[in-house]
Amino acid sequence: MKKVFLSFLSFAMLLLFSVQFVSAQPIDDTQAQSDDELPPTIYSLFDPSYKYLNNGGTSVSNIGNSKISISGYSTAKQRVDAIGVQLTLQRWTGSNWVDIYRSPKAELATSSNTYTEHEVTVAPGYYYRSKSSHWTQHGTVKEEGTLYSGSILIPDR
Repeated sequence: MKKVFLSFLSFAMLLLFSVQFVSAQPIDDTQAQSDDELPPTIYSLFDPSYKYLNNGGTSVSNIGNSKISISGYSTAKQRVDAIGVQLTLQRWTGSNWVDIYRSPKAELATSSNTYTEHEVTVAPGYYYRSKSSHWTQHGTVKEEGTLYSGSILIPDR
């Protein structure tokens, strides 16, 4: 059952990563945005030479009433001494991404996976994304990586 859940979660995260980033300025339907205003698309993977840190993901979703849900998970190739994930919610200013919320660290000992989810109230009219920091520690070996979700618009009411 655990493998089925992790497979489903990995597939869902993969679908979310296929979303392209777009500008996060307040919405103005009368003005078309140029390509110069769009944030850069970032694709990130963990170092393939890692011995323990295997996979991870992060997502952002609109849950209504100017609230966003961010989630993230980390998986290891085997049970490790510690595995963790920490989420950061970012807002697009029109020229860069700024951090507006950082979750507590979700870390487990002697495990091969961890997951966390948080709800955050945000200002409407902007684009948001989730940035996730992942790590494993096994013996003296520490492996780390950073991933980004696609971006979503929280519309004005």
